[in-house]
Amino acid sequence: MLIRCFCDGDLCAFEVLVTKYQRRVAALINASVRNAAVAEELTQEAFLRAYRSLPGFRFESAFSTWLYAIARNLTTSYFRDGQVRAENAIPMDLLTETMSLQENASWEGCVSGPDEHLSGVQLVAGIEQSIANLSPHMRSAFLLRELDDLSYQEIAEQLTMPLNTVRSLIFRARATIGSDIRPLLSKAIPVRSF
Repeated sequence: MLIRCFCDGDLCAFEVLVTKYQRRVAALINASVRNAAVAEELTQEAFLRAYRSLPGFRFESAFSTWLYAIARNLTTSYFRDGQVRAENAIPMDLLTETMSLQENASWEGCVSGPDEHLSGVQLVAGIEQSIANLSPHMRSAFLLRELDDLSYQEIAEQLTMPLNTVRSLIFRARATIGSDIRPLLSKAIPVRSF
């Protein structure tokens, strides 16, 4: 409906589409480039390309699938053109907005001793680092599931992957993150002697 309104000349319809999808597109791009400034630029470029190409949209797929394909192609071009190497990209800070452990839970005093102290900030940093170390496909699938709460089917469509591949990627991402942060969590759990 919004796409048809835009094609009929209603520019506000595109603004609604941007508002609806900007966070998801930015998360998908940031999951790959792991640099907030670059992700912001590529997100703007994705919407600019969508704006220019939308009059030719054929309604053969969902708008979100089409838009995410534009974002994926931009990210692929970004790395292919040698603008940056993935291993040199800085870690993302995307999870801090959704996992504000400092505000929602106090880890202060969970463990005695200054050397064994685990704060919410350290735990979030450990989770972020673990996510940053995932492969780009695994990271994208995981973030679309956990941050955007998309179904496995929606993720498969957006990443143009088979459904079972998406399930496997998310399962492996969760296992990897769990394994990576288990040592941090063991510091947070007080050991009681009986």
